[in-house]
Amino acid sequence: MRRHLFLVAGIACGIAAAVACSSGAKEQLSEDGTDGGDDSSVILGPDNKPVPSGPAGSGLATGLPCDVQAVIENRCIACHDGKTAGAPKMLVYADLLQPSKADPAKSLAVLSVERMKSTTSPMPPPPAVGPDADEIATFEDWVKAGTPKNPMSCTEAPPTGDGGTPDSGTLPDAGPDAMAGCASGQTWKLGNQKSPLMHPGLACNACHSVMGGPNLSIAGTVYKALHDVNDCNGAAPPPTIIVTITDAKGKVVNATVNAAGNFDVPRQNGAQRLTAPYSAKLSDGVKTRAMVGKVTSGDCNSCHTTAGINGAPGRILVP
Repeated sequence: MRRHLFLVAGIACGIAAAVACSSGAKEQLSEDGTDGGDDSSVILGPDNKPVPSGPAGSGLATGLPCDVQAVIENRCIACHDGKTAGAPKMLVYADLLQPSKADPAKSLAVLSVERMKSTTSPMPPPPAVGPDADEIATFEDWVKAGTPKNPMSCTEAPPTGDGGTPDSGTLPDAGPDAMAGCASGQTWKLGNQKSPLMHPGLACNACHSVMGGPNLSIAGTVYKALHDVNDCNGAAPPPTIIVTITDAKGKVVNATVNAAGNFDVPRQNGAQRLTAPYSAKLSDGVKTRAMVGKVTSGDCNSCHTTAGINGAPGRILVP
């Protein structure tokens, strides 16, 4: 995301924008999602000062509760980004208050819950796997409470420097055998064959929310070069690289980077689930690269693309 980066490249998450997968037309929930409702009130940051507002995935304040924002960022905005034909925009608080075209007496938020729970007209549509029970409950509880607006930002103000911690070190040398666009010299060539090694560099949650695949809390790829292309394998052990995620309640989970450079934290329900927002760091046992601030989505590669978007300068880099 624009506001929470490791030194030069770290775990950040943002608008999936279907960059990882083509989706075709999407079933429409309501009108085009033009802004409406009460989004004029000031949103405050942790220091109780006004902060910039913006769409889900940008790292800016959306007006949505953090856990609801996390559901939208992880499960919805690959299509509901305001750019996909037939899919209403679901990026800020006001979008969710828009009336449904199918039933103007219902807001988009209300209809979203119904569609997430539907067995005949589910959202997201097959082949995607629907949101987990906890995610649906989070969204439904918010709707039952009257869709209150969150007066506080879920994330901190953007860092003034590069966003990393002092112990992150200098940029790694990809090595003498590095090839242009793919430092490892190895690429994924098996298409959509299911594997934890598949499609390094692509936005995992975005693809899974459109084309099917397990629901993940956090997923991304760690690289040795800042601008490696999609499907280029990332940093493989040795050394073993551990990604440590800490959630809003202090729960800590670790993910090990695999031979393709990929890492993921599967979705877990109940007491084991992660609560947004999250922070993260990488470690190879000697050096670390730590995130500044917190994020509410776990689709790391959606910002850490080849060129980088939403302020990310490129790929997530090894410590």
